[in-house]
Amino acid sequence: MARIREFDPDVALDKAMKVFWRKGYANTSIEDLVSATGVSRYGLYDEFENKHGLFLAALDRYQDGVLGMLFGIVERPGASLVDIRDYFAKLVELSSSESGKLGCLMAACASEVAPHDKRTANKVEKYRVRLHLGFRNALSNAKVAGELPAHFNVVPVADFLTGVMQGLSVMARSNAKPKMMANVVEIALSHMQ
Repeated sequence: MARIREFDPDVALDKAMKVFWRKGYANTSIEDLVSATGVSRYGLYDEFENKHGLFLAALDRYQDGVLGMLFGIVERPGASLVDIRDYFAKLVELSSSESGKLGCLMAACASEVAPHDKRTANKVEKYRVRLHLGFRNALSNAKVAGELPAHFNVVPVADFLTGVMQGLSVMARSNAKPKMMANVVEIALSHMQ
């Protein structure tokens, strides 16, 4: 007879994502996940197969939820330079909050897990492509609107902004001062005036 699920997988996944985000993959034990989710080890394994399966699902949840919420302003069809500026301003503002000091889960796992795990590396690459395409979208719109010169090369600048975003995440996680992060953003965006 099949067992009846006694928990909401989405709620458990949100809680597990926060643990991985705070502690990293290697420093998160299955006991940490059981404690945070309130779901037994067996319940988590039935739903997600193992710790690694839960981690991969948490990365997807992060991209769909957290990244979508913050980066969505840059990804929207009509985005432009003002939206890129607003996005980076929000990142700097968040850096002084407790959750902002965690940086970006995807950027953190890019250095911790992705070099040793192909499935995680694929998710990190998907994240980088998403950032690049979002920035490229907003920059292309700005170029068409005349906010950027006709000769402006959108692709390398989208790559650059992707790198700046990942760097800011590392800075936030290592408790860089918001003013320092704001200076990085100011210099990065000065190329688009």
